[in-house]
Amino acid sequence: MRARAFVAVLVVVAIAWSAQAAADVVQKPAGDWRLSEVGGKIGCTLTLTRNTGVAGFELKAPLACRRAFPPLKAVAAWTLDEKGGLVLSDTNAQPIVTFPNEARGHYEAKAPDGRVWRLDPLKAAPAVPGGEESPIITAPGGI
Repeated sequence: MRARAFVAVLVVVAIAWSAQAAADVVQKPAGDWRLSEVGGKIGCTLTLTRNTGVAGFELKAPLACRRAFPPLKAVAAWTLDEKGGLVLSDTNAQPIVTFPNEARGHYEAKAPDGRVWRLDPLKAAPAVPGGEESPIITAPGGI
């Protein structure tokens, strides 16, 4: 009987730990990111929010950013793949560009237009007690 109780406690602890680990992973990329073309002169600010949408978490990009990086016009959401890569997708959750998980603190990926994009963190989204979303103030994102 004690063995069953011990196993049950282990299962509950494992479930709670994996849920917390998943929440921590999702929170890491949330915040403002500088999107630029590797070797280019154009850059702008994207905001990865913790607000959930149909295709993942909401992504905010200024109109000037979407004009400078045309594939962004179709991007509606962001998620993390099973390897920790950052995936920007459309409203149907179809990937537009995937940034592989890199331990260097930034992401780089080849965009659909053939250019290489780089994402560098600007600031993390503030932690909110109780899990409620706070307003995110986006830094100026013009080009």
